[in-house]
Amino acid sequence: MASNTLIQSIAGSCISMSYILVGNAITQSFMTVPALLVDFPPAKSPSHTSRAQLLGRQWPLCWTVGNQFFRPISMLGFLGYGAVAVYLYRQSTSSVKGSAQADWRVYAVSAVCHLITIVHSARNMQPLNDKLEALAGRASVEEMENAEAVARQWASWNRVRILNPLVAGSLALWQSFFL
Repeated sequence: MASNTLIQSIAGSCISMSYILVGNAITQSFMTVPALLVDFPPAKSPSHTSRAQLLGRQWPLCWTVGNQFFRPISMLGFLGYGAVAVYLYRQSTSSVKGSAQADWRVYAVSAVCHLITIVHSARNMQPLNDKLEALAGRASVEEMENAEAVARQWASWNRVRILNPLVAGSLALWQSFFL
């Protein structure tokens, strides 16, 4: 079996990744989206279309980092927490007991939290990203009118990407004292 130092390193790395994801999601929901929507004109305003198109041009700059950096971090968190859970489960069922006293189920919950975030990002958030990006030029009049609402919905649903890694990292941090 793997050494306890390796498992501690994996767990510590995953905890760090969880909190990086939390910080990024907080920044997106409570800083980036509100900044993009400052003084957003009403749907019937003459300047609404140009502002919605600007939002569509700005949006890819905001979520490109998520696709290229945070998606792999979330996947690594899922895999890492899963690996720690499997290690601890095997250790708990083995006749040769190791030194770790951590509960494998807590790490399994942390892994599931990351999995939920991954599925939520693909199923719920990506369609909103596509709608926001489409505002740059290929959106219908109705989609243009809903630009601000879609951005606010994105920020609201992004709270799942705050909560799940926060729960995962906090549970794993608590259990790390027993590794």
